Parts: sequence; C-alpha cells; structure tokens
Amino acid sequence: MKIFLISLLLVAGAAMPPAFGQQKEWMVRVAKIEIDSAYLEPYKAAIREHTRAAIASEPGVLTLYAMYDKDHPTRVTVLEIYASKEAYQAHLKTPHFQKYKTGTLKMVKSLQLIDVDPIAFGAKPDIFEKK
Repeated sequence: MKIFLISLLLVAGAAMPPAFGQQKEWMVRVAKIEIDSAYLEPYKAAIREHTRAAIASEPGVLTLYAMYDKDHPTRVTVLEIYASKEAYQAHLKTPHFQKYKTGTLKMVKSLQLIDVDPIAFGAKPDIFEKK
C-alpha cells in the first residue's frame, strides 16, 4: 500500500503544470490603490497601457489583473504575480513601469502593497482571448 501511495504521488506530481512546482519562487502581491476621482479615467488608461506592455515584454511578469470596486470605482485592486523577486525588481526598472509610476503619481491618493502566499490558483485556458 505504501508503495502504491508513493507511486500515485509521483504520477500526480509529474502531471502538474511546470509552473506549479516553481510557485515557491513566485512573488505574489496585491496592490490596493485609491485613485483621485478627478483622474479615474486617465488612471484606467495608464494602468491598461502599463499592463499590456509588461505582459508583452517581460517574461518574469506572469500575471497583472487590475480591477476596480463596482460600488467604489476609485478603489483599484491589482493582483501581481512575478516569476521571482528578481523579476519584480527588474520590472520596477523598465521604461513602461517608470512611465506608469511617474505619470500616475498625482492620480494616486493611497497605495497599499500586500505580499501574499497563494493557496490555490485556477483559470480556464484562453478566458481573456477575444472570440
């Protein structure tokens, strides 16, 4: 029985996506941002541009999901997943991040960065692809 369980664990581990095993190296963060209501639309445009550039050009930026609270649209939450802390540090030095950061300074009333450890991830493949 013990050999069967060990074999089952080995097979299950081999079936997991490669990124699952690398998850311990990931840097996962939630950013909570309060935007000045006078700048809400320009801020949304800036974060869209930044997100597209980061995902397209940085292999170490795995996920950037920006969303706002429906009841309080000036409250923005961003889920950030980086391949490693080094990937995050490299991201901070990119021209598109610097443009986003300096371009939105007057728009942001408050910023809270929360480092988190993932419990579970799940997503349907291609859910964000245009059909």
